[in-house]
Amino acid sequence: MFSINRRTFIKLSALTGAAALATRFTRRPALAEPLIERPPEGVITDKYVATSCLNCATRCATRVRVTNGMAVKIAGNPLSQVSEGENCPRAHIGLQVLYDPDRLEGPMKRTNTAKGKGIDPKWTPISWGQALTEITDRLQALRAGGNPHKLVLFQGLNTISDEDVIRRFAAAYGTPNLISAEGLENEADMASEWLADGNFTQSAYDLANTNYILAFGANIVESQKPLARNLRMWGKMRRERPNRVKVVVVDPRYSITAAKADQWLPINPGTDAALAMAIAYVIITEKLYDADFVEKYTTGLDAYRQVVIESYRPEKVAPITGISAETIYKIAREFAATKPAIAWRGRGATGWPNGAYTGYAIFCLNALVGSIDVPGGVTYQINPEYKAMPALAEDDTAKKGKSQQRLDLGHTADFPAAETVTNQAADSIIAGRPYPAEIAIGFNSNFNMTAPATARWEEAMKKLPFYVHIAPSVSEMAEYADIVMPSPTFLEEWGYDHSPPGSGFAEVKLKQPAVAKLHDTMGIIDIIFELAGRLGGSITQSFAGMGRTAEEFVRFRTENLMNWQKWLDDGVWVNKSYKYYKYDSIFKTPSRKFEFRSGNLEARLKELGKSADEQAYLPHYEKADFFGDEKQYPLVLTTYHPVLKIESDVQNYPWAQEIYLAMHARGWGNFVEINKETAHELHIKDLDEVWVESPFGKLRAKARIFAGVHPHVVSIAMGQGHTAAGRWAKGIGINPNEITGVAYDRTSGQSAFYNTRVRVYRA
Repeated sequence: MFSINRRTFIKLSALTGAAALATRFTRRPALAEPLIERPPEGVITDKYVATSCLNCATRCATRVRVTNGMAVKIAGNPLSQVSEGENCPRAHIGLQVLYDPDRLEGPMKRTNTAKGKGIDPKWTPISWGQALTEITDRLQALRAGGNPHKLVLFQGLNTISDEDVIRRFAAAYGTPNLISAEGLENEADMASEWLADGNFTQSAYDLANTNYILAFGANIVESQKPLARNLRMWGKMRRERPNRVKVVVVDPRYSITAAKADQWLPINPGTDAALAMAIAYVIITEKLYDADFVEKYTTGLDAYRQVVIESYRPEKVAPITGISAETIYKIAREFAATKPAIAWRGRGATGWPNGAYTGYAIFCLNALVGSIDVPGGVTYQINPEYKAMPALAEDDTAKKGKSQQRLDLGHTADFPAAETVTNQAADSIIAGRPYPAEIAIGFNSNFNMTAPATARWEEAMKKLPFYVHIAPSVSEMAEYADIVMPSPTFLEEWGYDHSPPGSGFAEVKLKQPAVAKLHDTMGIIDIIFELAGRLGGSITQSFAGMGRTAEEFVRFRTENLMNWQKWLDDGVWVNKSYKYYKYDSIFKTPSRKFEFRSGNLEARLKELGKSADEQAYLPHYEKADFFGDEKQYPLVLTTYHPVLKIESDVQNYPWAQEIYLAMHARGWGNFVEINKETAHELHIKDLDEVWVESPFGKLRAKARIFAGVHPHVVSIAMGQGHTAAGRWAKGIGINPNEITGVAYDRTSGQSAFYNTRVRVYRA
């Protein structure tokens, strides 16, 4: 690999349509170019390769232009119906993911026994054979001792095919400890739907046919997934139809979505559930609900009606939410009258303690107005039916290991509906309870950046006797690894993907290498296949009959949908048929109906031998518990994800950094965003250096005076503040997770991000 000069870099950037931005990077080191076989002078080879993106969980279908063996442009795949052939800005950053000069170039082993933030691992290069042998030996010894449950697998953002193989490996090896990043993202959102209709999932919405959107903490056009589809549908809803969809955004911060909406309601932080219940009050007392749907397809209305009428009259809720009673009545009547309408719950509303109940209160509004599985309402995502894997070969060791209590305490009385409790795993590893973790493997994970109270993950990683990190690049979590194993980027690997709920219909996207691998890397599927083959016995048997390589596995799982050559040519398979009104099959509750009183939660608590009062089974508002005394820490810290926060949690990409904060037309950092009236009281001016301090620490950054922030709120963009991850990420901006307290939604186990109080003062 060799460095390219500024002139060559600008030429390359012109091919990608980004030369104008590239000329502004002169204060940063230049990009690097792969050492590739050049065609004869004057000969140009040019082709398009169908593949898909992995810069966020939407995983959009793309077409990569490859000129003389080099990827020079990424565009949407016109065959995709999820994004309708379009991409969001994140997709274009894929070129810099591929050509990141700070990528790992081969396996390495740690030689420095000391571990900690900023400590040099002193890695030394090793062969793939040595790396795989050392890991296999440790895995075999752990299993031979009857302790497969002491293996922990950390999972960040990966392809669906990688995730399928990782789950298979966990099951075959015998560990219950697969710790997903979902517990930092969407668990409360998914649990809220489970409370109501029995589906532990995020909702899909028929945006093309709706007439009204009431978005609670959902930044639809900046970070809400599936983002590219949301962006495309926004154009349809707002510009391409005669009856423009009305959008009302409920959020303490004036987000990009709020800026493009019809109305912004700057709600008091943490009170979304109270507002949703007050809207229900108006709909119920004025008999604006869909009586036919409610009577036929729901249960629990009487109990729900009673709590709504007793406690959530708009005049009573107005002082709690900061939204006037007059506005609540108006919004409720509009929502009920403008059918079909959608009440959309987002992370800003559900990322709180009791976030699942907030989501439940919001989701019930859809049932009240009959917007369940109808055109323009909530739909039920159809996922593709990949070819089934052969039966798992379990031995007694695996069965015994999987019967052990999970380190994240999911599905216990502490977190009854939790599928994963990401942050709890750190505390369990530190405490060594319910048992010590012996080996951990991270797959594109970086909880040291993304979890509240990041220092806890630093302590947990130091406690692990042996850690293996698999990813294309070094991250904060990777710096604690004993062995790092570089995987290829998504433009160099094989895989299959589908998007998170959003479209309703099923779509699969192929990943195939657009270019030859730049470095000595091995994909996650191939690594796991290799480890499974070396471990022998039932583990090897569990991976038989599915191919021997990533390419063969992908072909095995997808060729039932479409023939292989067509896959390679098209890159997308779509089944756009969707049937509405599936009320005989979509409700997975004890009553087989939509439940305003959750029978699922009642049954789960009964299984766990736990009792609860009646309120626990109903949507309701509870005042959030905050970290920090209000007098000492008068402001609430909230965070948000900008559109160019890349979800690999690396951020070492100049194009993304250059236009990082689109709302402020600024890049290369983040701000402490504060309301202008609050700033005036604190004698803070725009771009002053300030300290933002919580009970857990303080950070220094520039203030941004912004009328679009609630007077009682401080807002900071996520994704900056790296201490590793490359030359264009390290030392840029601040990470608000460093001063955020540890709290959970008690139902789902999702981390709470917004209940820490802070004070701000000039530096």
